[in-house]
Amino acid sequence: MRRPQSPILLVGNYKIDQQHSMLKYATMVHETLLKERVDVHLVKPKIKLGRLDPKNKWLGYLDKLLLFPRQLRKKVLRIESSRKARCIVHVLDHSNSTFLKTVAKQKTLLTCHDLIAIRSARGEFSGQVPRFSGRTLQAIIKRSIPRANHIACDSKATESDLHVLFPTTTGRTSVVHPGFNAAYNRLPDEILVDRLSDLKIPPKSDVLLHVGSNAWYKNRMGVLRIFKRYKSQASKLNASLVFAGPELDAEQCDYAKKHGLTPNILCTGPLSHAQLEALYCISSALIFPSRYEGFGWPPLEAQSCGCPVIASSNGSLDEVIGNSAPTSEWDDIKSHVEALSNILLDENCRQKFVDRGFENVKRFSAQKMAEHFNKIYCKLENHTK
Repeated sequence: MRRPQSPILLVGNYKIDQQHSMLKYATMVHETLLKERVDVHLVKPKIKLGRLDPKNKWLGYLDKLLLFPRQLRKKVLRIESSRKARCIVHVLDHSNSTFLKTVAKQKTLLTCHDLIAIRSARGEFSGQVPRFSGRTLQAIIKRSIPRANHIACDSKATESDLHVLFPTTTGRTSVVHPGFNAAYNRLPDEILVDRLSDLKIPPKSDVLLHVGSNAWYKNRMGVLRIFKRYKSQASKLNASLVFAGPELDAEQCDYAKKHGLTPNILCTGPLSHAQLEALYCISSALIFPSRYEGFGWPPLEAQSCGCPVIASSNGSLDEVIGNSAPTSEWDDIKSHVEALSNILLDENCRQKFVDRGFENVKRFSAQKMAEHFNKIYCKLENHTK
């Protein structure tokens, strides 16, 4: 593999923001590039004022937007002085694109995961316009994104959105699928019992799983509607709907109570990697009807554990899943229920999608991601700024 001669400085996320997926992503990129013997460094905004009150987002903004630029400049100067070479700065999350101004003299790469927040602030998703402060923040991020010399997009769907919003970025983007930030595998039954002992999942029931937050685009209400319709059709329902994530919100709770779903629902709260891996292994299906995803890891994690998936075709999901799972529009409840019924009631159908899932996940790895990044770094080295 060709490696860049320039030192690479990765810019990660502010820990107090609790963007766990982005924190894991930064660690995964850093560790993978180190294994590939790249001269790579990682810097994150230090928690200074945020220590006074971790829940005060304005103190966090001061740490990130006021204090971190100076920290970033010092880090660049220190690396360039010791290596006698110019850095390539890779900002790992497009929501931190404002930092690109600080490193305007360096060659820069920005990873764009999705443009859901920016598109929401523009009113592109009905009923999902953020507050004034959120719209203002997204406008600042939006202005900063085109400053990058090159932009790596998690998916073709994200790249397409980027070109619509920023036509000037055409010709300086690449699709780089992220690698797994943790290993997921099918496990022996005795390990599963031990890992899941604290979750109180009803025994001898089909576990229907959803993994994700209460964010609107995760479409938890759609999951409830799918479960309700399947429950009404199944002559002998012995299934539990497990939400790997926070408790249901008020609207979701009301819906579950109204339709008699509550006794069959479990919300796990935060899970360890070991618990989530075990949950995938015992689940009869992952239900993932997101309204939009910039990439979407849970279907791939589930497939790695032999859990079949039904998902929406929206955003990047068709690209990520391919023919390895049945997909439909996010609000096509009828099609999702038909797919779920086929998987649960037809063993041949289920095994077909399990086998396809194992093949599908082979397309994604941290090493492949690192190879793509190294190619981009090398191109940036040869590019005259």
